[in-house]
Amino acid sequence: MEINELRELLNIINSEDEPIGIRVHLVKKNDDETESLLIADISQELSEDLKDIFKETINRKFFDNEELNFSNISTALETSNAAFYYDIDEFPEKLNVLQNFDTWQDYDEFSFSNDDLESIKAILITLGNQDRYFTIFKHVYPVTIVRQDKMLGFVPIGNRFEKLNSNILQINNTIDFIYASESLIVNNIKTLSAAYGYKEIVKNQAREKIEMIGKLDLIENLDELTEFVDNVKYAKRVLRINPDSPVMHLAKTRIIDFVRNHSKLSRKIRFNENDDRIVLDTDVSKVITIGILNDDYLKSNLTDLDYESEKKAEFNIEDDE
Repeated sequence: MEINELRELLNIINSEDEPIGIRVHLVKKNDDETESLLIADISQELSEDLKDIFKETINRKFFDNEELNFSNISTALETSNAAFYYDIDEFPEKLNVLQNFDTWQDYDEFSFSNDDLESIKAILITLGNQDRYFTIFKHVYPVTIVRQDKMLGFVPIGNRFEKLNSNILQINNTIDFIYASESLIVNNIKTLSAAYGYKEIVKNQAREKIEMIGKLDLIENLDELTEFVDNVKYAKRVLRINPDSPVMHLAKTRIIDFVRNHSKLSRKIRFNENDDRIVLDTDVSKVITIGILNDDYLKSNLTDLDYESEKKAEFNIEDDE
């Protein structure tokens, strides 16, 4: 997905010709660990306020932000001003509620007498109309709920402060995920990793990539790479390897000759006794081999300097491991 396609999905919030409604649903965790969807009855005043704050947030992040880095999550570098299209086949199981969610379906209504705010795990805010709409997903952290038994709240009633006598669910203008036209947009990758199992998905997908790498017959001890991706930092590097990269279709001898003739890579990559496979015997050799398969190493025709393509930083490997 390109940024213009995303903007087309979200631009309903700026329409002056179409009605823009809002529906709020709550994801409740049940006693048996299953989840239920409940619709929230919200006042007209709150509806208008929610529309205003999320319209401002979305415009600021996705329309007025010329420096936004928007890319596929499988190949992206994680930067501060970024959002990601979730392009991995393995969808987060803990977000299945989004795939099964129909905002126009009749759900039971949240009841303060029957439902506990502390059982709410997420808030779904849908903006638009039945023809065009998208859903904002907000994870509910423990601090999102102000518990009246954990703090002494002063509530103004007339000229008197009274005690807070019920829990409060706070909603700010942050966005964790957006779900639109069966596409997941990740705005908060930390939440995806911490609460929705993304780290394990990255490792699973990296292991599948390693099976693909094994078919190249390039690495003598492939099990070293499999163990390496138990660290999610390195699993993300493997995940970025593009199966359609020209490197992945080169003859093994071409890759070996490239490494052997490279003035710097050749000092960090070792080969087996037959000189026909790479031996991964250091962490540096593993990182470099992943980079080679991702076509990360470039040479400038102008300066004759070697570069790493991710940041186009001059390639500089220290002599000692």
